[in-house]
Amino acid sequence: MRKSLNILLATTIMASPAVAAAQDAAQFAIELTPAAVDNEGAVRNVHVALTIDAVEADAGDALLHLPVMASTVSTAADRLTGLSASDASGPIMLTAHDDIRDDANVERRWSTDRAVSGTVQVSYDVPIDPHRPLIARPAYELRTQDSTFSGAGNAFLLLPEDDRQRIVDVDWQLDAIGADARGASSFGVGDLTTQEPYATGDLHRAYFMGGKPGLHQSADGRFFSVWQGEFGFPAEELMNWTDRLQQYYGDFFGYKPPVFGVFGRTNTLNPGSGIGLTHSFAFTFSKDLSQQDLRGLLAHEMLHAWVNSLDGSMDQAGGLAKSWFGEGLAVHYQRLLPYHAGLISAEDFLDDLNSTAGRYYTNALIDTPNSEVPAGFWLDTRIRTLPYDRGSLYFAKLDAQIRAKTQGQYSLDYIVRNMLAARRDGEPMDMALWKAWLFEMLGQQELDDFDAMLNGAVQVPPSDAFGRCFTRVTKKLQRFDLGFEPALLASEDRVIEGLDPASNAAAAGLRNGDKVLNSFPTDSLQGDQEAMVTLKLRRGEKELDVTYLPRGEWVDAYQWEQVPYCNDTGARSVAPSQ
Repeated sequence: MRKSLNILLATTIMASPAVAAAQDAAQFAIELTPAAVDNEGAVRNVHVALTIDAVEADAGDALLHLPVMASTVSTAADRLTGLSASDASGPIMLTAHDDIRDDANVERRWSTDRAVSGTVQVSYDVPIDPHRPLIARPAYELRTQDSTFSGAGNAFLLLPEDDRQRIVDVDWQLDAIGADARGASSFGVGDLTTQEPYATGDLHRAYFMGGKPGLHQSADGRFFSVWQGEFGFPAEELMNWTDRLQQYYGDFFGYKPPVFGVFGRTNTLNPGSGIGLTHSFAFTFSKDLSQQDLRGLLAHEMLHAWVNSLDGSMDQAGGLAKSWFGEGLAVHYQRLLPYHAGLISAEDFLDDLNSTAGRYYTNALIDTPNSEVPAGFWLDTRIRTLPYDRGSLYFAKLDAQIRAKTQGQYSLDYIVRNMLAARRDGEPMDMALWKAWLFEMLGQQELDDFDAMLNGAVQVPPSDAFGRCFTRVTKKLQRFDLGFEPALLASEDRVIEGLDPASNAAAAGLRNGDKVLNSFPTDSLQGDQEAMVTLKLRRGEKELDVTYLPRGEWVDAYQWEQVPYCNDTGARSVAPSQ
């Protein structure tokens, strides 16, 4: 099992995508032509022209597809105009039909009236409404502001039904916006042709931003960030920090993508959210968020370029059932690696760790089995945060156990690096591989402990799990308690019922029958012991606000403190070793 990581890396290089590119030169060309910026600073239309090589379909087959709804987010599928397609034989008649996968995902497919072979040309327009209401959901949808538009491929890009890998060509036609306009995609800044091929799924998970966004690029050109909107501090400070962290991640995990991008856009309704993408990620922000707030977010989302879910079924339920791995590891490393890189202080490290631990150990649903996470993920913040919190503390505990048993010779880092190298080598990084590593390192007892974790067992890392400069203590903290079931906020009518008469909400004046009108970030609210919540309500014919502290009973919770006069960071080696 302990195959040399250097051998794994060498094998990965030998089987690199560049070799596949030389063997398969089929292209997917994307030409984006945004309209001129109007007097509101909006780009109201983008013309899309696609040239797709090596397409094969029989009459009646699905030729192209685009989600109508992607992870609860409505796309541009219903707003496309002027759609046309053709190949060497002439125009292709397209017929649309929808495939409802689940409540959060609907796929639209366009079938062809005849056999199609070779290169297909596709053309259409995508209107963008600058006045669409903000949403507290993944930042996929096309939006426009500040003379810029942005969105993910799954929000507007028609793709072939096959999953053939193709070289990607991106061409920005920005003359209407002006000489100082620029465009960037997950594949890089400006017009470009990739050196390696990408599959259809990679294109759906790509991001595009064009117009007049802010721009930061690293000296070697491998890292860039673009953003639309204004931060409450100099943007370049945050982007320089992110640039340095990305370099450290690449060294630590033993692999650097050919290019890596960060896309930011404002969302006052849901600031501080993020989505992982192909060689990139996107995040939302507002002027109210500090650099420290955003550093934790960027550290987490950027980790998904290396650390993501186990292979296997990746429909919505399958992905959420495995989120303990990808999200748990990301939370574990989001504070550990910046700290060891010298990019955050010990105080910042503890703030992040104790926020996670406090949210976890005060969670009334702490023992919910992992099998129940998918069903409750979008309904209850206490379930939604479990894969993040429980997963991260499980990995901290596991890391400490491996270090203790091997006298510091091996660690969790060693397993993760080897698994990621195996994935790059084309091997499945799945549950079987994870369990094989657990058995190799710690034996059958660890497999039993792992199953217990999945079944809801409380995870308690040892006191020195984060290095000898931090020690575990017990403190009294309050449980998160809205005074009513959080699932009511996800219901269609959002009317309060079953209000706890002994809750802070009831004491502040909330009543059964009140209709909640506003949205607020419950996940972060749950992790802040002092944060107040304001509910905007309709009661009969009146509208009113009720503000209170969403906390209930006091419970014992684990926290960590810094050991006085200790300055050992316990730095992790960035070399691809044990």
